[in-house]
Amino acid sequence: MKNWTPAAALAIKHPPASLSQLALTVIESENGFDPDFGVEFAVSCKTCNHAVFKFSGFPTVVPDPSPYVGLRPGQTLLLSPHNLKCVNCGNVAKAFDARTDGYDGILNGGNAYESGTDGEAFVAGTFNITITVVYNNDLEEQIEPAKEAGVQPSDLFDSFVIRGTPVGDGKPFEEVYECA
Repeated sequence: MKNWTPAAALAIKHPPASLSQLALTVIESENGFDPDFGVEFAVSCKTCNHAVFKFSGFPTVVPDPSPYVGLRPGQTLLLSPHNLKCVNCGNVAKAFDARTDGYDGILNGGNAYESGTDGEAFVAGTFNITITVVYNNDLEEQIEPAKEAGVQPSDLFDSFVIRGTPVGDGKPFEEVYECA
């Protein structure tokens, strides 16, 4: 087992409540994050335990001039909230909402990311999904704010990454959110 920080170790025992609609299995590999701070989960359906999903968000076309670093006018940006739809049983579960999840979503009433409200769409393809939550703060720094907000310290993750690996058709994707 890895030598996780106390905050990450807590997330293994008590995953963030925002992921409660999903079945999670800890992955002990490295995907670009310091393994001591980030916990990566393989995702499966909580209803039927199937591990292939459709992935949704709220597409928006980048205007000219682009207000987004690294995105050109005309590109499509997929805004949160993101949902996963099991291709086996059709169950839909929330994966991430920038307005309510993570440190800023819980303690600051949302974060700097835009969120979609109309026009949710599932991207082309089906995917195996992994989710990584990262804790850069010490657990001791999370206890009091979590208590005041009525949540578990593991709910106050700093970063959130959702990755999709195609099963059949579709293109791989990675959505990264800074949450603190």
